[in-house]
Amino acid sequence: MFRISYRSLGGLALLTTAAWSASAAAQGASPGAGLQAQVTALQAAVATLNAQVTVLQNAVSALQGMAGAAQVWKDTRVSVPVQRNDATFVSDWTLSTMASLSLPAGTYAVVAKTSIQDPLISASTFYCHIVRSAELIDESVAYSVGDEPETMALQGVITLSSPDTVALKCGATGPASTPGSAESYFSQILAIKASAP
Repeated sequence: MFRISYRSLGGLALLTTAAWSASAAAQGASPGAGLQAQVTALQAAVATLNAQVTVLQNAVSALQGMAGAAQVWKDTRVSVPVQRNDATFVSDWTLSTMASLSLPAGTYAVVAKTSIQDPLISASTFYCHIVRSAELIDESVAYSVGDEPETMALQGVITLSSPDTVALKCGATGPASTPGSAESYFSQILAIKASAP
């Protein structure tokens, strides 16, 4: 049976303490110091994220302010008859008004769209334009077979020195003598004011 003296146990304790101290010194810090460093790093990361959130909130507020300041005019119509025409040249056509806006003086971005079909004519050509009293703003032509609707989109920028009416107008090929008319659906014209004249 072996006996270990108290002196040997004391020596073993001293050796263990010395070994742990050396290991801690080699790692450069105690376990508590390492945890404190991680907490400090996390606090710095949180501070950075808070600063980024503040920048984003300021940007959102600025955009909301711009959106609130924008002036928008819009006219939407669900269904409007479209005049058929026999004339060869569009300049001789009678056009139907799909939608219109009465605008004060200023500069505007104008967009418009409509869907047109003529189920009673086997093949049709549709013509649309955005126009003001003294200026053609944009125009578009589409061809349809049977009852297939054609969607037409137009846009432009205008400057009005005085109040004026801006309209989306469309026409279709004939024969004009055919009963009924072509039809437009969900016509819309929209104007966003960019500046005063």
